[in-house]
Amino acid sequence: MTEAEFQRQVIEIARYRGWKVTHFRPAQIRPGKWITPIEGDAGFPDLVLARPILGDLIFAELKKENGRLSAGQVAWTRTLIATGAEAYVWFPSDLPEIINRLSRSKT
Repeated sequence: MTEAEFQRQVIEIARYRGWKVTHFRPAQIRPGKWITPIEGDAGFPDLVLARPILGDLIFAELKKENGRLSAGQVAWTRTLIATGAEAYVWFPSDLPEIINRLSRSKT
């Protein structure tokens, strides 16, 4: 499963369970050159998921199986966790856990 396929699946599950979802898509600025036009530190998680009624907020970095985190992704994940935020690095093999988490409120 590609990372894009995995991401579509997670977004579909999240929306079905009532989550608001944000993802910043990269844009091609010239042949072979892709950027994500945001300002800030590199490595921000792929998805921000929120369910205001239940007070849930999740930051999720998605990787294909055996994918590796960049230094920026590690830094962001550690920073978010250190602030008390709910942050994950999810792989396709985590799908049962992802479904479980998106189906319940935080505990």
